Amino acid sequence: MRTIPRFLFPSFVKKKMKTNSLTKVKINGTEQWVLVRGQKADAPLIIHVQAGPGLPMIPEAKTMEKMLHLEQDYLVAYWDQRGSGKSFNKNIDPKTINFQQMADDIIGCTKYLLKQYGRQKATLIGYSIGASTTLMAAMKESELFSQLFLVGIDIDLPKANDYALHFLATKARERGNSKWIKQANELSLAPILETNAFQKRAKLLTDLGGITTRASYNQLVLTSVKNMVCSREYKLSDIPKTIKGMEFSQNALLPELNTLNLFHKGEKVGVPVHFIQGKKDGLAPFQIAVDYFNYLQAPAKSFTTFEESAHMPHYEEPDKFARLIKEKLTSSI
Repeated sequence: MRTIPRFLFPSFVKKKMKTNSLTKVKINGTEQWVLVRGQKADAPLIIHVQAGPGLPMIPEAKTMEKMLHLEQDYLVAYWDQRGSGKSFNKNIDPKTINFQQMADDIIGCTKYLLKQYGRQKATLIGYSIGASTTLMAAMKESELFSQLFLVGIDIDLPKANDYALHFLATKARERGNSKWIKQANELSLAPILETNAFQKRAKLLTDLGGITTRASYNQLVLTSVKNMVCSREYKLSDIPKTIKGMEFSQNALLPELNTLNLFHKGEKVGVPVHFIQGKKDGLAPFQIAVDYFNYLQAPAKSFTTFEESAHMPHYEEPDKFARLIKEKLTSSI
């Protein structure tokens, strides 16, 4: 049988062509890596905005797709932000790791992707501090975005830090574990201003079920390392770079992070917003999320509680998470 030349039906080829593109992009003066994957080249664009400070997103791509299956119907961007993962560079000025710059980088990354793929708007899914900066970016330039999904958003950090300490002390006593009780007491003695203390709190929060209800801290670390080792986009040399980037980003941002209060950043955003909140979250208090949802003005908004989740509902209840994303995006078409 004679094969029909592709140039006779280019539009058909474009719609069926898979996308898998890893690109180093200059965003606001620094080189940052962006991975874009999808089954349809003409699909709507989703950008994942990473948690942290300093946690990479690109090596999570395979796991996220396995659990959420978003790439079947969307172009999905996984982005290692300034100072993290593949984008870490020892020459980056730590003073540029701040909320204003992070929001500007989201805007810059979005503009690049919209131009690159010929889209008018993008959907953002932000996680934890990535949800906070996602909202800040949309408050600046809402016309770039079609919808925002804010997962375990950090809102009022002074109150959240107090809540986390209370959570740790309560859960440690409930378990009757003297070692954990001692660690919780030690963490209450000084503010979390640098990476060592931040990681100690993260470990205890995870082991006591406040970050995820499904894994210990060591299991999370091993999974993250495995994701980097198995990622086609990461080289072995990217692993120590990622660890350095986490330390660098956390040390640079933590002093400002501890003062964050979104109630003081503005009360309006010009794009539909969807809050996704785990009821068992030990880091981002559920009630503060409810209060902020009621406070924030938006063209449309929704609040979905994930009853069986802590701080990572996309991994703890992935089927429900994926259904929600797809339902909201489909209903907006």
